[in-house]
Amino acid sequence: MPLHTRPTSNRVRKSLFSILKDELEDKEVLDLYAGSGSLGIEALSVGAKSCHFVDIKKRCIEIIRQNLTNLNLLHKGILHCKSSLKAIKDFYSEEKKFDIIFADPPYYKDEAFKLLQTLDCYDILSPSGLFILQVFLKDKIFWGVKKYKLILKKRFGQDLILFFTHV
Repeated sequence: MPLHTRPTSNRVRKSLFSILKDELEDKEVLDLYAGSGSLGIEALSVGAKSCHFVDIKKRCIEIIRQNLTNLNLLHKGILHCKSSLKAIKDFYSEEKKFDIIFADPPYYKDEAFKLLQTLDCYDILSPSGLFILQVFLKDKIFWGVKKYKLILKKRFGQDLILFFTHV
């Protein structure tokens, strides 16, 4: 596990994938702030077509590559070593859309706030897609988004999992 990486807990991941059930089959997935890649790898293991993993730390990308290799999933993973906000803008300019977007930004750095603002300007979610954001209960969130609506909120201790779709 890379230093200073906060992986999604097993409890949260199990609940999240229980909610998603069959929603991942043959879907294009994006794992922002990927860390170890656990969310994207889980999505691939339950039938996602592909997953783009984005993390700014080279060490995280190396670990994701190794995890994908160990699980024989490297052919379904696309790795990007860059900031998640830059990746969103790049995908937008490439007209790339995703069916499922996972984001687990660092806590306390207003990253969730910046992420929602960026996605509102650079929409990379497919028309029927689902955006899933994990945040700290006390994180500042940008609720002024125009393109997305909150459809489900789940609390796990100090973590909130927010599910968004298009308005």
